[in-house]
Amino acid sequence: MALNSADLPARDITCREVAEWTSAYLDAHQDDLHKVRMALHLAVCAGCRAYVHQIASVRDTLGRLPGPTVDPVRRDRLRQAFSLQRSKPSSTP
Repeated sequence: MALNSADLPARDITCREVAEWTSAYLDAHQDDLHKVRMALHLAVCAGCRAYVHQIASVRDTLGRLPGPTVDPVRRDRLRQAFSLQRSKPSSTP
């Protein structure tokens, strides 16, 4: 699905949202709209660009370390569980 300028929201994303979405962005676990919004923000925000670059460097370095292999199905289930947990409203009074 191609996006045109009419599909983009008027509101830009915040630096906080960039920080929250960085892992999903780097792992290509975002829909097209989020990818475009992230790319637009990163194009104009040097601080967020540096942050995303740092996280990517850490991820890539850790990925080169030897370790146990993780079953992709189990990894995806864990990601989904963490994503659902994050999206639940806080129950603290």
